[in-house]
Amino acid sequence: MLCDDHLAFLDGVIEVLKKYPNFEVIGKATSGKECIQLISDHLQPDILLLDISMPNGISGYEVAKYIHLKKLPIKVIAVSMLDDLQAIKAMIRFGAKGFVCKGNSLKGIDEIIQTVYNGNEYYPEELHLTPKQIEKIKHTPIPWLENMHPQEWEIIQSIANDNSQKIVSKQMDISDSLVSKRLRSLCKKTGSNSSIGLINFFKSVGMIK
Repeated sequence: MLCDDHLAFLDGVIEVLKKYPNFEVIGKATSGKECIQLISDHLQPDILLLDISMPNGISGYEVAKYIHLKKLPIKVIAVSMLDDLQAIKAMIRFGAKGFVCKGNSLKGIDEIIQTVYNGNEYYPEELHLTPKQIEKIKHTPIPWLENMHPQEWEIIQSIANDNSQKIVSKQMDISDSLVSKRLRSLCKKTGSNSSIGLINFFKSVGMIK
């Protein structure tokens, strides 16, 4: 099964996989919401090629988390233009068994899928991730993804739309001091030092376009 908001990429992967008779594409989704709906309607592929950054409010992180928490027998391979290590770590944390960068050729995608299907994991050599590091990532909580207050997410989205803290407080009907408190909390969770740093961080992990 494939989940990606870029139709051209979806169609390209399908065309490549048609060359291999041992693979069958049983479903495709263009949003995280649609993907979860298909799975909840009992469509359960062996492998899900899953984009990380998608529209309509439900990211690849949330899809992977849904599958992980439900303990579904679906092996996720993250497929993304994002090559930020924090993004890849988040997908590993939520159960992804592999990562493929969209910027690379799809040559060898059959071998990657087969590797994951056989119970192994696949990560490009340039990530320099050892088995020990991967196991540590799986058991290390990610504050910016797992411990986000709803107001924090709303604030950073508003600031990313070029609104000042004062405008944000008025829009959300909360005090300036609470906005500042939420921003300090976000900085601590992401290792950022400013609002600009926060915006850059969330762009790098695909949470903000």
